[in-house]
Amino acid sequence: MSVRNRVRRYGLKSQRLISQLKALKLLKSLGYVLNEQNKNCLYLTKESMRHWLIKAAIFKILRDTGRVVGTEIEVNGGIVDVIDVDNLIVYEIENGSRRKKKKLEQFKDFKDVFIIDLKTLPDNLKEIERALKEKTV
Repeated sequence: MSVRNRVRRYGLKSQRLISQLKALKLLKSLGYVLNEQNKNCLYLTKESMRHWLIKAAIFKILRDTGRVVGTEIEVNGGIVDVIDVDNLIVYEIENGSRRKKKKLEQFKDFKDVFIIDLKTLPDNLKEIERALKEKTV
């Protein structure tokens, strides 16, 4: 599925391909701490192996398309798993949907927040990558 079709499918409202400088200024104004240490770097935190593998797959998919990506970005009240800086889209990885509402409220500054539910993804890495490619924009 092409990016254009995915945008239509999900009804995205994000800032499509704004300049990197403008995106970084906007993130900073909203309290997101994105710097040279966490931009285009994949960080490991106290998370399950499955959570980290999904985060790594999203990171790789976005980087392979030439995007600027941030992982484990601090913000008032929490940490974002993955941010597509070029499109200002948040990808948050959760184990079940019980915290979905809280996460959507926490990252309300973003028009587009994708909650990736670990329970709905397959176990095979190739199948996971295929499923995530369909979810990433």
